[in-house]
Amino acid sequence: MVSKRRLVDFQRAQDPFAVKVFLPPTDPYRQRWIMTSPEQQMDTLREGLSRVILDQLAETLRDYSSGNLTNPVLRFEAFIQDGEPGMQGQTPRSPVVSKMVDLSGIISQSANNSPNASHAGRENTIDHPTPPTISPQMMMDDVASSASRAYVRTQRTPSQAPPQLPPETDANALFQRRGTGALRPARGAASVLEEEHQQPNSQRHMQIANNFPKRTKIQTDVVFIPQQSSIDKFVVSVWEQIHGGISLDPQSLLEQWQLTATAATATINNAGKIHVPEQLELGLLQAPSADGTLTEIDMEGTFNRSNIFCRKVTQASRACRSIEVIVQARWIEHFDSYVELLAITNPGMSPTKRRKAALIEACNDFGWSEKELRNKMAIWRGYKEIKDAGGWAALVFAGMGLYRFCKYRVGFNPDSMQRLRCLRPRIEVAADTLHPTWRQLLMIVGEGAQRRFCGHPHDWVVRQDGSDPVPLRSTYLEYDPYFSFEQLEHSVMDMSAWGTDDPRWVPPMNAVACVQGMHTCHSCGQEQSEDPKINSCYCFPTLFGSGRRSPCPVQVFRTSDGRNNGLMALCPFERGAAIGEFVGLITKDLQNMDVMDSSTGVRAYQIWQGRQGNFTRFVNHSCKSNAQFQQFVWMSTQRIILVSKGIEAGHEITVDYSGSYWRGLDKECLCGESCCRYRNAAR
Repeated sequence: MVSKRRLVDFQRAQDPFAVKVFLPPTDPYRQRWIMTSPEQQMDTLREGLSRVILDQLAETLRDYSSGNLTNPVLRFEAFIQDGEPGMQGQTPRSPVVSKMVDLSGIISQSANNSPNASHAGRENTIDHPTPPTISPQMMMDDVASSASRAYVRTQRTPSQAPPQLPPETDANALFQRRGTGALRPARGAASVLEEEHQQPNSQRHMQIANNFPKRTKIQTDVVFIPQQSSIDKFVVSVWEQIHGGISLDPQSLLEQWQLTATAATATINNAGKIHVPEQLELGLLQAPSADGTLTEIDMEGTFNRSNIFCRKVTQASRACRSIEVIVQARWIEHFDSYVELLAITNPGMSPTKRRKAALIEACNDFGWSEKELRNKMAIWRGYKEIKDAGGWAALVFAGMGLYRFCKYRVGFNPDSMQRLRCLRPRIEVAADTLHPTWRQLLMIVGEGAQRRFCGHPHDWVVRQDGSDPVPLRSTYLEYDPYFSFEQLEHSVMDMSAWGTDDPRWVPPMNAVACVQGMHTCHSCGQEQSEDPKINSCYCFPTLFGSGRRSPCPVQVFRTSDGRNNGLMALCPFERGAAIGEFVGLITKDLQNMDVMDSSTGVRAYQIWQGRQGNFTRFVNHSCKSNAQFQQFVWMSTQRIILVSKGIEAGHEITVDYSGSYWRGLDKECLCGESCCRYRNAAR
């Protein structure tokens, strides 16, 4: 009776290298092996064959002498047969594997064939022949038939010594070849024999293998998004601060100092109660109780006054931070000037000693250690470099990442500083027009407070090469000597065309909303209102329903390919985000002029931006646009919205004018796209 354990019987035949392995089909180990994955089955089979076959072969080959064999060859023949005791004597079927391995130079040579025999004066040494490098995978390669194949063996000259291994090397480490992770050894990679028709011309040759292990393929749905560099993040933060809701008016600092001085005058009367002047409303800072009411003061409008008070303190704190960085940048300039002064007054002092003396003197005034001041100076010097390249505005309006940017100095290179120099006029245009009083902060460091640029931000056309901006009117005088343009927040009606009747009016969606006077969004179905407390429509929150609109982070720039002016995005716009509303003069029946045609389904109208409008007037055409115009109904009035398709910071904003614009127009498209539809084509 065959035992349930795995039965492995080694029988050595006349040929000392003949080994038979019997694997019972009812072995429980085999049943567990079948339930595993194909890769695990292959690994388990390789380990088993290495343990029961290769170890014994290594022992035999190490002690075996080739005798009179000129080119000893190890021949493998594997058969699969029934493992029952009564069936073992039957003649096996054709072999499933038939391989030969060249053993020349691996096993010990006979005395008369050994190259050491001709050297009588050589010392007697004990050789440790290297066991044959036999991969278990070599034994698993299938053959088409039982007929043995002819192989050409790589010859080894007598002068080539067999490869040696340290005596302590374990033979199992050579034979076990197990795939791990996502890497798998290729089939047949360990074969040392060549086909007959691939016989090399020389005895030593190299081949380039093309079956390297491959890693698992990367999923196709993974999208790699390049990250912004440090200088890109810094520039975007400057634009966000300029076009945000911050206020750098020095008056806010005076108000904060006044509050501090007023708090210092608070006294305690004879009754033990604190007398607080009326100018200081400390009740605004009291915490509400658990039920949401104030502990002592409960009056109408407390929350609104608290908002205003917190905004003033926040703006004052932001102004103080700007003053801090410009003062520290100026201190670095004074430190360098003082070191130069020491060089004049003490010519014999080395530069290192001069800087050391100035540093020690500053440490005494600051009350800091030398190490602490050196660390701060490294950051402050970064402030100075930004000021030298991008101007005071780049330093004053820098975002919260300024400290980290100057501390680690990632991106501080000549290319980044040159980019800031080109952006300097553009930053000053936005700062002077959106924050007229910001230069008053520079009076603390001895700079002038007079603005360079006045008016609306889009009344100036900037250039990408860093040259000075020019007025918008000057860029159109060659086409229209009487050109003028008025910046609008909302569209105006052409009284001669429509009177007081707005053609953009759209009736309510249902009778209930009409009776109740409600405005329902045609897109999301939510209630619309100019009051943020009531409004529930957030289709375009930057334009409607959120109170006052913030300045759009865009600039009018001069193109370099003959398209006159264009519109550039200073900050990224996500896909579906509103850039701005197309506003102008609401009119009709204009011919041979650039106008926006639209219709509510009842009446058609036109929006003309020839003399009035906003920045959407300067959006150029592109056959591969990154924005589009979209109709949107707000408070029963149809609007035209410029919507982003996904725009990165620093890219030009373009739309597709459509074929109705180009039809019959004696112009040529200059978008430069490979898919251009209106270049050198009859329309």
